[in-house]
Parts: sequence; C-alpha cells; structure tokens
Amino acid sequence: MSQETGQPAPELTLREFAKTLYHNKRYNNYFKFLKDFPEEKLDLFFQELLKQVGHTIDTGDTSQLTRLVQHTQVEGYKPTEQVQAKRSQTAPQAVPLATLSKPLNQSNIALFTTAAIRKSNQPNWYPAEQTYDEAVKDVMSSFERFATWRIIEKDTPVSDLEVTHVAFDITAAQQDVNVIFPLERFRELEKAGFIGKLADLNYSMQGLTNLQRLEQEIAPQWAQEIKAAGVDAVFLTPG
Repeated sequence: MSQETGQPAPELTLREFAKTLYHNKRYNNYFKFLKDFPEEKLDLFFQELLKQVGHTIDTGDTSQLTRLVQHTQVEGYKPTEQVQAKRSQTAPQAVPLATLSKPLNQSNIALFTTAAIRKSNQPNWYPAEQTYDEAVKDVMSSFERFATWRIIEKDTPVSDLEVTHVAFDITAAQQDVNVIFPLERFRELEKAGFIGKLADLNYSMQGLTNLQRLEQEIAPQWAQEIKAAGVDAVFLTPG
C-alpha cells in the first residue's frame, strides 16, 4: 500500500526492486551495489542471503553472512565498460602522471577528499535540517552547484570531524574517519619520517557537484592555493 496515495503499491520485478535500493524511497547504501545486477544473479543472491541470515540466527556466527555480502560487493563494484549517463557532464582529459620533485620523506603532503568531511563548527554542504531522503531527492541539483571546500588543520582532533556525504555508505567512516580521511595515519607517517611533513592545511569537498565548473574554474584556483601553501603532493580520497 502506498503511503502517499493509499492505493496498492505496484508490483516490482526483482530487478526493479534492486534499483530502488539506490537513490529511491527504499534506498539502502549497504546494498546499492545490487542495482546493476541481472535478475538471475539477484535471485541467487537473495536466496543465499536468506539462507545465511537463518544460519546466523541459529549459530550466532556472522562470518559466512559477512563473507557473502563482501564478495558480492566486490563483484557489484567491478569496473565495467558502460559509461554512466549522469557522469558524462564533461569528457575527462588525459592528465600526464607527475613525479615528485623531492623524496617522499622530504615532501610536504596534504590530504584532499571528496567525501564531505568537515569540522563540527563548519557549515554543511546540505541544510542541517535536511533528511537523507530529502537530500537524495535533491541529488541532481547538486550538479548545478559550485564546489566549495572545507579546510581542516593538521592538528584537528578526529573526534571533531563529521562525515556528511549522502551518496555512499558512511558507516565505517563514522566509526573511524581515518578510513576515508587518514589524518591520524599521516600524522603517524610524519612522526615515523616516512613523509617529510603533513601539510598544516588539508582539504575536503562534497563530490556531488558540477564537474565542468570544478574542472575548468574551481580546481585550477584551488591547485594554485595549495601550491602557494608549499605543498609538494596531495593524497586524494574519493567520496
């Protein structure tokens, strides 16, 4: 029954159901990797999932259930030759690989993420009162926005960092922000002498933005600012 119309909800094929796990009312970031699976694979996966849930209830052992989901995630996220339409705002240009001008243990390294990490006192990319559902409904308007970044000092306590991205499963990052923004790990690398220095200023943006504006207008400006700060290389993490 539809909550909005009071009418019986239309029947969904298994394939259509899987699509609703991604950017829809039935969204579930744990299982959005299923959205591109063919129906026969979905059928087998859900049969095995229910089997393993029952096994877990009986034994209390989650290892097989975890292994099933993890292995299926790997398969679901394998690169394909199919280009996603919503990512075709601009054709990426080939960029030559750059080499470090000095040894890594003498280099000043900055962190830069598109995972929407911010300090608790910095503005969010979305209104604070906006729910996940509302953000998902509004996701396409993100591509009309100008990208903005948040600057995070190297000595910022990780307990003061928040993960606010709406388009990937942030559960692990909420438990340990270092999995997506390895601030503490790079402080350890600096202390161990593996890198020369972690930059005094590090950077975060919301990856849902207008890619053409980012590439042509904003990124060159940011690159100049980062270079002016004496940074030799940037460690990038995606959101």
